[in-house]
Amino acid sequence: MTKYSPAIFLLCSRRPIVAEFQLLAETLSAETNWRVVFVVPDGLREMFQNKLPLGSEIIFTGPAAWINEGFINGLMYGVFGLLRKVAQISRAFNQFLITDFLQTWEALARGRWFAGRVLHVDRMGVAVLTADDRDIRMDQGILLKAKRHNVFCMTVAFGKSDPEADSGRRSQANFAVDQKPWKFLKQWVAKKYPAAVRVDAAGNRLLFFRMGEYAALRMHSSLFPVPWSYGGGFSNRVAVPDNVTEGLLLQQGVPREKVFLAGQISQDILWELHERRDEIRVSLNKRYQFHPERPLVILAMPVLGEHGMISGSGQEDEAKFLFHTLGELNAPNVLVSLHPRQSRQQYELLAKTYGVHLAAEPLREVLAAADLFVAYSSTIAWAQLLEIPTLALEYQNLGYSLFAGQPGVRDVSSREQVGVTCAALLPSGAMHKQVCRELSGNVDRTTFDGAVRRRIIDEIKLQIKRVSQC
Repeated sequence: MTKYSPAIFLLCSRRPIVAEFQLLAETLSAETNWRVVFVVPDGLREMFQNKLPLGSEIIFTGPAAWINEGFINGLMYGVFGLLRKVAQISRAFNQFLITDFLQTWEALARGRWFAGRVLHVDRMGVAVLTADDRDIRMDQGILLKAKRHNVFCMTVAFGKSDPEADSGRRSQANFAVDQKPWKFLKQWVAKKYPAAVRVDAAGNRLLFFRMGEYAALRMHSSLFPVPWSYGGGFSNRVAVPDNVTEGLLLQQGVPREKVFLAGQISQDILWELHERRDEIRVSLNKRYQFHPERPLVILAMPVLGEHGMISGSGQEDEAKFLFHTLGELNAPNVLVSLHPRQSRQQYELLAKTYGVHLAAEPLREVLAAADLFVAYSSTIAWAQLLEIPTLALEYQNLGYSLFAGQPGVRDVSSREQVGVTCAALLPSGAMHKQVCRELSGNVDRTTFDGAVRRRIIDEIKLQIKRVSQC
């Protein structure tokens, strides 16, 4: 990479944001003079096996990038690695407070060093884009370095910001204010830092951070103003996908002037694919040998097991149930889309057993052809835009719901309801006409116009111009 030339850095630490940023990079590279630089953990290398957008570059955050920048940087990578090893040893001895502190402090310090000595954000950065400015990892250190040097930072939210889901992932005692361990310390932090506290559905007070994480973030002066929400960290702006997410951010306390309604980048592709629905369906019929006269049901496989919200055996049981139930409908074509975190190998045998097909294409490339969408995912919003009736799987009793009661969506609170509700939502079913009317008249399509990337790029240009004039 040519040093000290203007660059926009796209932080790709989350799998779902990679495809979004790849689409954005295509337009940035084609229409601006900035270098587009993907910053990618070595563990996500396989997601960049295809050719990069013309004019863009990639820097992996593993040891090679550090060593290439000289002896001192290579040495510092070893120092940070030693700290990580100490954290692992402390975990082996059940010293979790020390482990959390070391892991968080090290990640932030490593991110700051990497941003300054490898990325040269202070000299060549005009903007840093991330999926979430509250990531307690290396990305946070990069953002802190960028902010210190007045480099514009934007959070590009790729899904629904749901603090209830965040609460569900923090149900352990380590986060509970009024439970051991470290009860006194947690109550002290809750008093000093009330923004970090949220009351869950059961009435328990939860902290966003574990105690060790809190201490490390405080030492780095990086405690988030609004930790329970996208855009609640130190980005200058947060681009949100829809009015619902915008409302959630404002409700959580993110300043209105920080929130920017842009739409979701992949919606631009949905817009284009919506116009090619029939063509896509013909292609899918040919590839998966689907019957052209039968409805197409697409299942976005829930990712609760991979997110640690249910056990691995529970996730397998969920797959068996859904594959069996959808396969038993009135002879539909069933296509299963896996989340980027899910292993195709893990689900292939089950799919063959129950006569369903695993999609080789990303969900956004096939969803437009569906007659019914089944999911427990923020991608339900895509189906609403495409006017596809949707079944929301809300029977896991996690204490919150994602899309219950929304236009074009029917939610089920028990497994027994799944099959009969799916049948009612298919084109021949009793609910089909009603949900289609809801979708045609009651879904907000404010940003569904094929211009999401244009809005984001224009906003980046505007904000960079303002920074340069300060």
